[in-house]
Order: sequence, then C-alpha cells, then structure tokens
Amino acid sequence: MTTTQAVVHLLSSRQWAALAGPTVLIAIMLWAFRKGHGRFGFPLGYLLAFGLYWIGWCLIFPAFLLGGWRALVDLFQPVAAFGALSWVTHLLLWWPIVFPLLFMFLPRLRKANWAILLASLALGIVIGVTEEILWRGVYLRLFPGNIWLGLLYPSLLFGLWHICPLSVLANKLPGGAASFVIYAVLLGLTYGLAAQRTGSIYWPTVAHVIHDTLGLGGFTYAACARRSRRLPLENLGPPPLVQRCAEHLAPGGGRGADHSRHRG
Repeated sequence: MTTTQAVVHLLSSRQWAALAGPTVLIAIMLWAFRKGHGRFGFPLGYLLAFGLYWIGWCLIFPAFLLGGWRALVDLFQPVAAFGALSWVTHLLLWWPIVFPLLFMFLPRLRKANWAILLASLALGIVIGVTEEILWRGVYLRLFPGNIWLGLLYPSLLFGLWHICPLSVLANKLPGGAASFVIYAVLLGLTYGLAAQRTGSIYWPTVAHVIHDTLGLGGFTYAACARRSRRLPLENLGPPPLVQRCAEHLAPGGGRGADHSRHRG
C-alpha cells in the first residue's frame, strides 16, 4: 500500500468532507456575493451573502460534520483560566489586536456614536463565534495534533475565502486583496495555534470577537446608509452605491482597511 493509499484509507468520510468543504465554500460564496450585490446592492446583498456564510457554512456545516449542535458547544470546552495561560498563548491571542486598536478604533472613536459601537460589537460577536467554530473548532476536533490538516490547511483556506467578500468591496490599503488574504492567513495560524495549545476555541473566540469589534465595522454600513438616503432614487443602483461607499471610506477604512469585519 502506497502512502497516498494509506492516507485515503485512514481518513473518515467526515474528515474528507471537512477537507473538501472550504473549496466548495469559496466557489459558492464567490457566486453568492456577486449575485447578491448584483441583485440587491450594498449593503443588503452583502449582508445576505454573509448570512449564508455564517448560518450555512459556519454553523450548519460544522454541526453536520461533528454530529449535532451539542458538538458545537463542546468546542468551547475546556475553558482554561485566564491566569493559567502561558505567555506564549497570551502572545498568540492578543498581538493581532494591536492593528485594529491603533489603526481603526483609536483614530475613529471620537466619530463613533452608540449605534456604530453596538453594531460593531454585534458584528464582532457573530463573526468571531461563527468563524472560530468552522475554521478552528472543526479541524481541532477532526484532526487533533495534525499540524498540516488541523492547522496549516484551514488557515490557508481561511485566508483565501476572504477573496469572496473582497470581490464586491475591495481592499483600499496597499497590497489590495493579496495583503488582506495574507493577514487573514496569519490570523488563522495564530488563533489555530492558540486553540491547539488550550484544547478549545474559547479563548481564540474571545480574542477574535475583540479584534473584530475594535475594527468598528459598523462605520461601513452607517456611512453607506447615510449616503443612500442622500442619493436620488434613480442613483441607488448597486454599482454606483458601492463605488460611493468605497470612495467615502477610502483613506480610513473601506472593506480592506478593517481586517475585522469578516475574517478575522
């Protein structure tokens, strides 16, 4: 028996589904974002596509792979005490927070009202919880101790999936989509290592929620909503609206500047 045959023989059907899932996810979500944008415009089409991603791919798909909803709750166990975490784990969890804190939260805090802060918190919770379940929890459980299939593979695909929303609202920072994807891959590796060290996704989820909340994602939707109300009805078509939102958010934000609205 060759090495390849041995691997095929050893992997279960659920493990194969977990390995095949991300490529199918990327293909479907790329279609969903473009279709949603073309049909409903921004932000409705954008949010509908994310709804499919969060509910279908980040909740239902993991529940199917792991054997039910209870299995998703179990991904957050055991919960290690904060003080019991090693300095390496703390470093893995908290170093990414520096970027949204310094480049998004602090510069824009004075312009943020309570609605934007609450919207950003809600987005942070939804994104942090659902993405950690799929991209860290599933692979932690199905490939325990496997550095290639349990950490590197999902981290790489986690980064690549961000191409889907970026196809609708581009990254305005230097490097474009490439820089965003690279950052997301590093984020996936960081949270994946932390999950392996703690044995659960509890602390990576907490870190992910804080990271994405500090990105103040609520600004994107608030800015676009304000501009939508000012535009004549005939100018509310999806392409012009998305372009206006992107231009409005260009130096300080946009889809790409906020590394916390959908990835990580």
